[in-house]
Amino acid sequence: MSRIAITAFSGWNDAGEAATGVVEHLHEVWPTRPVGAIDAEEYIDFQVNRPEIRTTEEGARVIEWPDITLHLVTPPHGPEIITVLGPEPSVHWKRFCDEVLEQLQELDVTAVLSLGALLADSPHSRPLPVSAQVESVPAQQVPGDEQYTGPIGVPTVLARRTASAGLRTLSIWVQVPHYVSQNSSPKAVLGLLRAVQDEVEAPVPLEELVEDAEAWERGVDELARTDEDVAEYVRRLEQAQDAAGLPEASGDAIAKEFEQFLRRRRDTE
Repeated sequence: MSRIAITAFSGWNDAGEAATGVVEHLHEVWPTRPVGAIDAEEYIDFQVNRPEIRTTEEGARVIEWPDITLHLVTPPHGPEIITVLGPEPSVHWKRFCDEVLEQLQELDVTAVLSLGALLADSPHSRPLPVSAQVESVPAQQVPGDEQYTGPIGVPTVLARRTASAGLRTLSIWVQVPHYVSQNSSPKAVLGLLRAVQDEVEAPVPLEELVEDAEAWERGVDELARTDEDVAEYVRRLEQAQDAAGLPEASGDAIAKEFEQFLRRRRDTE
């Protein structure tokens, strides 16, 4: 039976630890076992992602290297899942993507879900926007559809590589409120998981994650209440999103509001 791969990398592409949080959640709710790894020695800057030392249950002191790991996840029914999880590589991205692709092909993967999360002007009190795009090579643009241009990360490079090799590849990204980006965001994890659910046959258990997302939102509400500037900025984002499609909800308008917010903050410091 063909398998689905789900990829997530910590770092620049993982705002609110949302992408990696999806894979970690799947590891918690369904049977999981390791089936492969990409050696960190070839791709990771250990001054950025340092190895860690720990004590095992048997009392042995071991060093854990920040390898990129592949696990086999077995849902109750439907296709098995191969997860690719670890830090975003520091160097040799092309070679890294080729090595990941080779292992996925050996594991009979025919479809890939590439996960990412970016900081954005999204209010925490509304559903966090999630976008999904089928990767094609060469990439196709829908007339009238604005396409991102600028720096990219390994998720994008790997998604293009797997698509070019004939694997059906879907890139799924969630927008995380930039003003609460310091901590993990279970609401962003939940948004990504609901999009993943559309591609996975077995229902993903979400009850605890829903509770965590609600608690996170209440916590951010409380934080906003203690800072009037933040509260006002959030209200403006809410109004803009609620009026989506109107001129005042344009990207330029939101950017202008954010610049005003930053100026007010500087004036009071």
